[in-house]
Amino acid sequence: MKKIGLQFQITVIILIPIIIMIIISSTLSTFYIYKIGKNLSYKILEETSKGEANYLKMNFTQELNYLIGFKINLETMYENNIKDINIYKESIDNFFQGLPQNVRGIFIVFETNTVGNNIDYNSKFNYYLSRSGEKIFPLNEFQNDKYTKPITTGENYITEIYESNIDNEKSIIFSWSIPIKSSNNVIGVIGIDIDIKFIYPILDTIKPFEGTEAAFFDNNGIALYNTVDSSKIFKNIYDAYPNYKKYNVLENIQNNQISIFQIYGLGMKQYSTYFFTPIEITKGKYWGLEIVVPNKVIFKNAYTVVKIISVISIILIIIISVIFPLIIRNKITVIIGYISNDINKVANGDISAKISDKFLTMNNEWGEIARGFQLALDNLNEVVSNVKNSADKVTAEANKVLIGNNDLSQRTDSQASSLEETAASMNEMASAIKESAEGVSQSTSMVSEAKESLIKAGIIVEDSVNKMNDVYESSTKIMDITKLIENIAFQTNILALNASVEAARAGDQGRGFAVVASEVRNLAQNTQESVKNITALITDSTDKIHLAAKSVQESKEIFDDISAKMDSASNIMERINIAAQEQQKGIEQVNTAINNMDSSVQKNAFLVEEAAAASQSLLNESNELMNTIEYFKLKS
Repeated sequence: MKKIGLQFQITVIILIPIIIMIIISSTLSTFYIYKIGKNLSYKILEETSKGEANYLKMNFTQELNYLIGFKINLETMYENNIKDINIYKESIDNFFQGLPQNVRGIFIVFETNTVGNNIDYNSKFNYYLSRSGEKIFPLNEFQNDKYTKPITTGENYITEIYESNIDNEKSIIFSWSIPIKSSNNVIGVIGIDIDIKFIYPILDTIKPFEGTEAAFFDNNGIALYNTVDSSKIFKNIYDAYPNYKKYNVLENIQNNQISIFQIYGLGMKQYSTYFFTPIEITKGKYWGLEIVVPNKVIFKNAYTVVKIISVISIILIIIISVIFPLIIRNKITVIIGYISNDINKVANGDISAKISDKFLTMNNEWGEIARGFQLALDNLNEVVSNVKNSADKVTAEANKVLIGNNDLSQRTDSQASSLEETAASMNEMASAIKESAEGVSQSTSMVSEAKESLIKAGIIVEDSVNKMNDVYESSTKIMDITKLIENIAFQTNILALNASVEAARAGDQGRGFAVVASEVRNLAQNTQESVKNITALITDSTDKIHLAAKSVQESKEIFDDISAKMDSASNIMERINIAAQEQQKGIEQVNTAINNMDSSVQKNAFLVEEAAAASQSLLNESNELMNTIEYFKLKS
């Protein structure tokens, strides 16, 4: 049967429950983190959708704001008693030209007996202007909501989406219409027709997340924009997407409520999150903005955290799987292994082992087992030791004789080897001393030659000292001469100054002499300045020459000292040479005596080896007794 290790068994028993708990805790953590990430992503999507919805509303109401401003101008004109229809038509023309191109047409209707000749306009002044030109407001339009609603309610009104052939071009249109009032009485309606396509570029920029798709529909659920499938435009969203109905998407938008759900989108061909945000275009009327984001994008961070937790759990399981066996091995199986090894040693006769102190001092069952096993080893050691001591006494006596003979034999051999080595060493010493004597003789000669060279160098240095002193004295004399020149220049300057004064007193007759005196004075000043510079240079040179002379003098003293020491060294080398020659003679005599002693020791060594062989025979007999108890290994 195959053996299963104790370490493996204990590890499996402990690890399986721990791994199960880690898996359960990781699963719960993953669930709650995914839930938190999902709620956070929904919150981000909600805030983004609200921001985009507000931006869309701002763009939708931009033309309305223009229209309201123009309506105020019309009301002001009416209050100022301007009733000429041509003026109103001209104002409308100018206003229309300033509107964006997505405004396809503008219309105005005044009620009966308000402005102009109403007979020409079916009892109501009405005017419609498109990009291709003006036309009469169609009679059936008076029954349309974009006229009747502002008239009856006195409030701004936005129509539903409808198709129109304005300027012979089929377009999807919605209209803003607002009442024109005078003294809080509605006197007419003005409105604009807007092509819904102006909103497409804005909707194209809605990308809060990578891969985001958007759609837009009115309060009746008519799709106005769809990035996934353009064929769904101008269709009811329930007809285009039947599965929206079970989430009450349109009803929630009409009630100003947000809708959010996750389904598998056939258009995007993946599971996605659908977010529907109501946009209050006008009071009580809501259109819908749809934003669709793939789940893999919106929950990317949550998925990442889930992956990280899974990886951490796997790493934790791996670490535990590695650490637990190590702990079990160090705390259990290693101790059992040590005890098992000690028992096997005892079974093989080794009772010298000592249980480790760290096991003996344990305050648990391992400590009790270790102390009991150590006590058994101690008792067994005591019994075997008594038997071995008796055998040792027999062996000791026989061993003494053998040891004595072996010791004598070793000493004799050692002496013979030492004498032989001594003789060889003496020969080498004699040769070395002879070479040393020759070297000393050569060194003596070299010292003498060095001394002669040193004496010559000293003479050269002494000569340099004398020459440096001569230079120093010459520089001193030059300084005296420059001082004399400086005094002469100074006197000349004074004389030239006096001459200039006298020439000035002489007037015009002394003018030429004054020029000469001035030039002489300038020359004297330049000479004096130059002499000062020369004096400074010579002073500096004199100082440096003095220092150089001093250094050369010190060099001469050093050379004299070295010469004296060379004389002493020469005398010492001469005495060493004589002593080396005497040593060479003495070594030769000692070498002869050692060779004679070596011959005698070789003969004694042969006799000692015969005595040692006899002692060995006696010791072998006593060792047979010791072998009977050597099975047990005792403590030292």
